[in-house]
Amino acid sequence: MAKRPFMRGVELNSLLKRDHTLFGGVLFGLEGRTIELQARAVAVRSSPWPWKFAVSITGMATGSIREAIDRISGAFSKYEIPQPEVEIVINLAPADLPKEGTWLDLPLAIIMLQAAGILPDLPEATEDKFVLVGEMGLHGEVRRVPGVLAMAYSSKPGQTLIVPQGNEKECALIMAAPGHEDCKIAAVSTIMEVIEYFQGKQKLKNALSQRIEFEHVLPESLDLSRIRGHEKAKEAALIAAAGGHNLLLVGPPGEGKSLLASTIPGILPRLNNEDAIELTRIYSAAGALEKDGQIVSRRPMRSIHHSASKQALIGGGSGVPRPGEITMAHLGVLFLDELAEFSGKTLDSLRQPIEDGRITISRVGATIEYPSRFALVAAMNPCPCGYFGDEKCMCKESDVKKCQSKISGPVLDRLDLKVEMTTLSIEQRFSEESGPSSAEYRKRVELARKRQDKRFAGSKIPFNAAIPGGHVRDYCAFSENGFSAYRSAIEKNRVSTRSMDRIAKVARTIADLYNSEAVEPPHVDRATDYVVGNLKLAAF
Repeated sequence: MAKRPFMRGVELNSLLKRDHTLFGGVLFGLEGRTIELQARAVAVRSSPWPWKFAVSITGMATGSIREAIDRISGAFSKYEIPQPEVEIVINLAPADLPKEGTWLDLPLAIIMLQAAGILPDLPEATEDKFVLVGEMGLHGEVRRVPGVLAMAYSSKPGQTLIVPQGNEKECALIMAAPGHEDCKIAAVSTIMEVIEYFQGKQKLKNALSQRIEFEHVLPESLDLSRIRGHEKAKEAALIAAAGGHNLLLVGPPGEGKSLLASTIPGILPRLNNEDAIELTRIYSAAGALEKDGQIVSRRPMRSIHHSASKQALIGGGSGVPRPGEITMAHLGVLFLDELAEFSGKTLDSLRQPIEDGRITISRVGATIEYPSRFALVAAMNPCPCGYFGDEKCMCKESDVKKCQSKISGPVLDRLDLKVEMTTLSIEQRFSEESGPSSAEYRKRVELARKRQDKRFAGSKIPFNAAIPGGHVRDYCAFSENGFSAYRSAIEKNRVSTRSMDRIAKVARTIADLYNSEAVEPPHVDRATDYVVGNLKLAAF
């Protein structure tokens, strides 16, 4: 672009009278927040001045925002855009919202050119018709940014979103939600495309004018019919999926605990459009969408190693807080392998999200809330060698107790179902695939969930496992014989009040799976077996 000659005096002084406004967006948690960029020239210089020194930014702009001026200056140099002859002040509103990241690079570049008189100002009536988002590169390229779907959701009807090439398909998901009528999405790859558009030299293509194909970002889960044997563990998985219960699998190494856990997302109810978009927003914010056009339309499975830090698990970090593994597992499964090897502090950090279905992260000047309603599936060996109760076990009793005592009591108390997976026989190992498929299990789970939806209509309770304390009897209807069996089980096993409630909730889920209006004795007996258990664990 050729340098623009400036007349001294009148023309430069006229810039001081002009108001400039553009709109961009930043990611705040999982929400897109619209940012109003206001700019004006405040003083005339006697000679051109480097952009870095000519531009000052106010409105809680962090270091990452201020670094944008250096990247933008490099791009301007490539295209021979002249340095400004005025001092420019840019304000980012609202001023009380911390602004991090590179999302505002593109609107900053355009409003800098407007304030310097290099680009024409937009008519006031059309200033709010555009939302610009994108990271600037030194060579003038506009780069993809994470979380752009959330920012697209904050757009208003009739607005045009100018986003980086490679973000336009993701933004197109806004058309699945009301409130975005007549929105347009324009994808750009360089700053010059935007400059020439605002100069009126070229048009930008609306990505919504053509059909967009999306692809699954998560693979299909392993089919449950491929798991040989372990019928009791399969039933426990079915109950966990049907009622939203947490599950603990105990057994020797190599007997399929992780494999069974990997099948559970496939028997959970299918995601509806609203849930799929929510998950896609989460994965977008976390930078987990490797390319444009990916959508999270399957239940996630997040397998966590015991070396994972508390921050990696619940989210946070310096700068822009990122969703943690519990949020990435939202509406799916969080799998903790080798449960006894996790630190107590890490496990205790799960207590709030398990109870509330969300995690709150506090930062200076901001509090961010992430959803985290997941099914917790944990696995562990019963002793250091893994063969406790078998003749192969050589562990001392003190070592066994020490291994099991590592588990946080409060977290252990929130694992509704406990099941032991024993070593398979030779016949079981070489048997043909048999038993119901994941599709058949999922059908039963969906029918049970429909019963729960009807039961909890008008409340915020999503499933049986989330029935709050003090309301268990309100929702768990026992038959006369069922209640007698329930009371007998409590007296016989001398369980805590929390475990007493868990037996009722698990029994209610089993009754739902068998399409029973009332909880009957067989449901109570089965629930007691899973909640109290017959595991060879000192901790129980």
